[in-house]
This record gives sequence, structure tokens and C-alpha cells, in this order.
Amino acid sequence: MTVVSKTTTPDIFFTPEWGKAYEKHDHGEMRVFEMKNEMGHVFYQFILRAIPIMFGSILYYDTITSFGLSGPIILNCIPGKRKELAAAFDKEFQRYCDENNIISEYVRFSSWVNNAQDFENLYGMDNRGITMYIDLTVEDYFMQEFKSGTRQQVRRALKNGVEIEYDYTGDSIKEFHRLYMIMAKKNDIPDHYVFTEELLAESFQHLAGKQFIVYAKYKGQYISGALFLHHGDYLHYHLAANDPDFFNFAGNSLVLNEGCRWGVDHGKKELHLGGASTDSLYRFKRGFTKTEPLAILTGKKVRNPRLYEILTSYKLSMAKDVDLNYFPAYRG
Repeated sequence: MTVVSKTTTPDIFFTPEWGKAYEKHDHGEMRVFEMKNEMGHVFYQFILRAIPIMFGSILYYDTITSFGLSGPIILNCIPGKRKELAAAFDKEFQRYCDENNIISEYVRFSSWVNNAQDFENLYGMDNRGITMYIDLTVEDYFMQEFKSGTRQQVRRALKNGVEIEYDYTGDSIKEFHRLYMIMAKKNDIPDHYVFTEELLAESFQHLAGKQFIVYAKYKGQYISGALFLHHGDYLHYHLAANDPDFFNFAGNSLVLNEGCRWGVDHGKKELHLGGASTDSLYRFKRGFTKTEPLAILTGKKVRNPRLYEILTSYKLSMAKDVDLNYFPAYRG
């Protein structure tokens, strides 16, 4: 069955408002599938994408979870029935896929909610690296989580007169996007991680009260910023934006320290930093946490094997550079 309802989920990436905010970036439409039975309740928010290969008049689709980490999640279950509930969900979702011409499914599971453990036998699972977080439940995150070099960076920013500014409404999104694009171009960030100013501005409408920007300013000039997300126990360092001309002022370190302070003041238990595409980014993020990183797990499933093979064969006949290790292969 497919139902859209007011449902309490543990993290922002599971929420329909998140799916709506980022569906354009994922080139599809947000959908919610829920299953409730005598054993419990499974909630699944995903992006439905049209496959750019048609046979006759039928349009086929595949699914991917929204940008971020989420996937199907068991919201409640009677004791001892989690595996049975997950299997029942899989059967119901298979029926949904059959009825809606869905060929394949790709899931980015949540590393901190750890919903993959309930569904690992139902998907082909891959380890896609690690994601880092700061434990905000310690007595003093600054002394217990930050490494000495990071603490020095924060103190240096304060000594240099760097100041903090908040934006809860997105009114300054043009300035944030300017800094963000400077950083994106300098670091040659892949297209999938580059967001338009329009999308970021619209996200403040969808996610009102669930995100904010923290800036570092030097003599009135914005030198660094970060877009933070929050929901339930979790705070996320979602996007960073920095002007490399002011790198020595350590504004980005001061911004993350301020994010931690906000999280503690608002009862958050973890500040998630994400992964790292470069060694320098990894070293920067690891400087803020002594907590062990978490594995990023993804799941893939072919929902219509016959058509999956047909679409893949067609793609192979039309292109010589198909990456068969990519999933789904007909998009490789």
C-alpha cells in the first residue's frame, strides 16, 4: 500500500520535506511508500526517476534515495519480528514496483540510524567508505573531541577577530552560494555535489525551522560559512563554503565549533560531518572528532530482471563506454 502521512522519523534525510527539497537535484519526483500490518510499520521515502530509454509507449522507472543517507526504516515492530516485517515490506514493495514499471532500486542507508541491519538480507550490499561525526554528549566536546591542532585553529580565529553570524531564513543565500562556488571550483567538486542557488533558496521554504547557515566574518566580510541541518537527535554539517584567500584566518574551524555549541545548546547528540573525497578534507574533519567513523552502506536490487537485462543490452548496443560496474548498468 502507498500512503503519505504525518510520520515521526529519526533524521531529516528520512522526511518527505527533505525529499521535496532535493528532488530536482536527484532528477525525479519524491515518493513515500508505507507498510503497516500487525507486526509493525515500515516507512520508505525515495526518488522516482524516469529511465531515458523507451520501448513502445511504456515509460519505465527506477528509484534512488534522496541525496543524503536514508532508505527504508522500521518505525515500530513487535519484539522478535523485525526480519519478518522487513520481508513483508519487500514483498509489498515488489508489488508496488510491478504495478508502477519500476525496474531497479538503489538505497543509501543511514550510517547512524543503522537501518541497513534490518534489510541487509534483501539487498546486494556495498561498503562505500566512511562518514564521520562529533559526539556532542561528552562533557566538553572542545577538549574531548577536538584534537589540539583544531583547538588552536579555533583560538586563532577568535584572536584574529573573526566573528560569527547566523541566518535562519536563507536571506543571505546569494552570499553563501558565492563562497560555495569558489570552493567548488577550487576543489573540482563533482557535479552531483554542486547545488544551484535556486535549489538552496527553495530548500529554506521546504525545510523551515530545520536548517540554518553559520558564517565567519572578518572586518565585515564573509570568509566562511556552513549550512547545517537538524532533526531529532542529529545535526548535520551539510554544505561548507570558504574563500581560500582567508584560509589563514581559520574561519571554517570557528564555524564548526559554533555548530557544535549550537547542537549542545539544543540537545543534539551528534554532529555529522560526512565523508571526505580528499586527504586534506579527511584530515580537517578528523581534527574535530576522536569518535570512530561509521561505514556508508548502499543497497541495490533489480526489481524486474528481464527488463533490466533488456535495457542494459540496449545501452550496450548504443554506447561503447558503458560502465558495467555502475548500478543500474543501463545508466552506466
